[in-house]
Amino acid sequence: MKLMRNITLDNYNFYAGGETRKIFSVAYEDLTTLIYYQDKDNKFKLVVAKENDPPILIEKGITRAEAFRLMNTRP
Repeated sequence: MKLMRNITLDNYNFYAGGETRKIFSVAYEDLTTLIYYQDKDNKFKLVVAKENDPPILIEKGITRAEAFRLMNTRP
């Protein structure tokens, strides 16, 4: 798991190389959970973002099964 500070969610795609695409997003209060997919390497990344000052992002590589389990879980 990687902790990144001072990267806004809008700039995360540039940080990730611009080759990722968001396939899932859910927000609760001031936290946003996103799942990004990278076609080239067939990798999924779980990103948890907090939009306060300074913005904090936590990034973790996950498996395809974990990604779909998170997407299909109802809050």
